[in-house]
Amino acid sequence: MLGWSPEMFWKATAAEFEMTMEGLSGNVRGGPFISREEVRRIAAEHGVRASLKGNPNARTIGG
Repeated sequence: MLGWSPEMFWKATAAEFEMTMEGLSGNVRGGPFISREEVRRIAAEHGVRASLKGNPNARTIGG
């Protein structure tokens, strides 16, 4: 359904997954589902990981 490899799925952030699901369902809310403060708190607690946007193997769904 997502068109992602297992590796891409497991490396995706919660925000990337949420935006993908919204796009596929056509139910785009347009606003962030998590606050910047919450992102900062989680990053401080768990560390920062690279986004899928920088992955040269990432593909656009339906493109």
